[in-house]
Amino acid sequence: MSTYDPDEAARAARAAQEARAAQEAPPGRAAVKDPLPYCIYATVSLIAWLVSPPLAVAFFAGLALRKYWRAWQAGLSKSDCLLGDPWRVMAYLATLMVAGAGVALWGLIGLLFR
Repeated sequence: MSTYDPDEAARAARAAQEARAAQEAPPGRAAVKDPLPYCIYATVSLIAWLVSPPLAVAFFAGLALRKYWRAWQAGLSKSDCLLGDPWRVMAYLATLMVAGAGVALWGLIGLLFR
């Protein structure tokens, strides 16, 4: 009797996804790894914004934006992110980065000029 191993299932799913991505890659180009975890980090930090400084949002969004930009330059044409298109993902991340930095700066200015 076999038991369900979630780690093994996750490894199998990732292997299948990578195989599918390799098949979808244009001829002569290697498959590009989707930097989805960085989009997830930015979204989690957005949610955490309610209890933490917005600077974390700006940092993680900037990190994710950098990774998505490099992946897009390397040939990423579709992201696993809910937004799908890498340009939409990058616009979302840029908005988070600017908003996070702006709110952090606004708070700092408010502290300095009380």
